[in-house]
Amino acid sequence: MSAIQLQIANGALPGLVSNVCPKGTRFHVLEVGWLECDEAFVVRGGNTSLKSTENQPFINKRRELPVYCILIEHPHEGIILWETGCGRDYPDIWGPNMSDVFARIHYGPHHELRAAIEATGNKIEDVKKVIIGHLHADHAGGLDEFLDRDDVEIWVHDKELRSALWSVATGADSGVYLEHYLKLKL
Repeated sequence: MSAIQLQIANGALPGLVSNVCPKGTRFHVLEVGWLECDEAFVVRGGNTSLKSTENQPFINKRRELPVYCILIEHPHEGIILWETGCGRDYPDIWGPNMSDVFARIHYGPHHELRAAIEATGNKIEDVKKVIIGHLHADHAGGLDEFLDRDDVEIWVHDKELRSALWSVATGADSGVYLEHYLKLKL
């Protein structure tokens, strides 16, 4: 149970519980690679090109996108990871279609989630909670590192989880969500 939940369970009024990080909280920005896509896909959401067609004359400007995670060292909750990046096995797991839309352009050994966490002086085995903003593959692709661990809480908003499950079940947004990390036991 989180410290805030424990305070409320012990009778604290929810409006009076402090959500300020306690002394000793630290966070680290982890760079876990770079993607590239058509600028129109990000800015306007249409008229997009693919990596495989980038040299054709109709191509819009392409944009490089950093992929980040945040590692939080919390004095009461332990090590918390916000987002997991694309994952080590991108583009193999994403498949050729999504990899053509979002091409990985910069990725070295130091970008692997495990190495990025170790660069902070922590270990991936120390992570006790993972918070996913949304389950698109570029934010949750690194969940593979945690799927076989029973000691890690994985948090995602219930509406996002339902949307991802619906998308995978119906085939909508093919490739945006990955079925293998939508395990209900998580």
